[in-house]
Amino acid sequence: MEKEYKIVFISGVPGVGKTSIAGAVAKKLGINIMLSGDYLREFVRPIVSCNGTEKILSVSVYEAWKEFGNKDKDTIIKGYLSQCDYLYAGMEAVLKRAIKNGESLILESLYLNQSLADIIKSNEICAAYLYINDLQTHAKRLNERQFYTHLKSPGERLSAQLDVYKVIMDYSVKLARNNGLSVFDNADFKKTEKAVVDFVGNFYGTEQE
Repeated sequence: MEKEYKIVFISGVPGVGKTSIAGAVAKKLGINIMLSGDYLREFVRPIVSCNGTEKILSVSVYEAWKEFGNKDKDTIIKGYLSQCDYLYAGMEAVLKRAIKNGESLILESLYLNQSLADIIKSNEICAAYLYINDLQTHAKRLNERQFYTHLKSPGERLSAQLDVYKVIMDYSVKLARNNGLSVFDNADFKKTEKAVVDFVGNFYGTEQE
């Protein structure tokens, strides 16, 4: 039986297709509210700055490890989770508002931690984690995304950080799987787009054409 409203969380590191696939889900399932975690982060940054609190959120996620010492897997994850701590409260509030109001919503974000996974599970929110296992494919997607979704943001700056993104991705895939969240390797965009749309449709009992 189809539910009256649909709340979807789509996560993954830059370049894995979050924005494009979230847009496809929104279009196919008639979801009118779609929020980007990147814009939530931009909203929070000046507030954090004005309050004089930690500067961890002022840097890109691939540089956040610098606050914790030398670059290794542990410091990369510490930097990532420290940024996530700032965004978690806002994402939780957004999801709970949608639940309270019965509003259909897609939230797509780089960030996923255990607390957010707990919110997703306890409220039966549909969640998909996207990743790309092949680094060459991932680099290609990052370098091409300026032609599709980030028209003034060349991807070379980000593809140079694939070693950092790989650590975050591996950590997050494991976290997602340990919490029973669905994980999709977006090696083939069209197949993954259909798979995620079908997954969300089936989750909410919505038939697809």
